[in-house]
Amino acid sequence: MQIRFVLLVLAPLLAAGCLCIPSTRAQSQDFLLSFPNRLKPGERVVSFEFNARNSDIVAVNRVPYDWGINMLSEAADANMSGFPNHGASAFQDMAPLQRFVTIHKNSSEHFDITGSIVVTRDFEREWTNYFTKSDFILEGAANKNAR
Repeated sequence: MQIRFVLLVLAPLLAAGCLCIPSTRAQSQDFLLSFPNRLKPGERVVSFEFNARNSDIVAVNRVPYDWGINMLSEAADANMSGFPNHGASAFQDMAPLQRFVTIHKNSSEHFDITGSIVVTRDFEREWTNYFTKSDFILEGAANKNAR
């Protein structure tokens, strides 16, 4: 009798309760990442880096020509950095860092991203421009793969 009670009453309640739990897929999204365009006239980008918390790098859409890229996408964090192989490959506009990588936000409430670009005018002096989450441009991307 008790087994029937569990099967007939509790099982449907448990199933109904599971339907109300939001899926993590509904809360997670893929985004195209762009660095902000904050270059001043005459500046050239000689390196970049970003660190994203609670996210994955799911695609590298474009690699700047003649640049080396280092990337790590692990359990909860992802980071990428890059630098030109030659001084002539340093770029004078931010186009190579626009929509160049797709990141997957695993959870909106704990997602964070920081980064920087190193710039120069003469290849003798360099300075770093730092960015926070509000500086980066995140555009929604089509989710091609179910997670």
